[in-house]
Amino acid sequence: MKKLQILAALLVMLTTTSLIANTDPKPETASAQLRQQVVKLLGTPDFELKENSLNSEIHFMVTAQGSIVVLDVETQDQAIENYIKSRLNYKQAKVAIAGNRFFNLSYKIVKEL
Repeated sequence: MKKLQILAALLVMLTTTSLIANTDPKPETASAQLRQQVVKLLGTPDFELKENSLNSEIHFMVTAQGSIVVLDVETQDQAIENYIKSRLNYKQAKVAIAGNRFFNLSYKIVKEL
């Protein structure tokens, strides 16, 4: 009888441990979803880069109506700034954001070899 109780307790512990292990500890946040959408909207640029890689910082906001508004693009290349603004400005965000929120996104373009 004692062996049966120990076996039952062991079975309960194994079952609850496996259930806890299957839960996702960090669900995807709205910021992460928005970042994925912005990367998808930017796509792959179709112009030649002078350097092997180009880094830029994009400052934008998402309005209460869900519209993306680019505020500033920190880059040395005017063509990159125009490309980013033309791809993102006034596009609809598919992520629910309450009110106007500001975001910063690091963007890196790597030259294909």
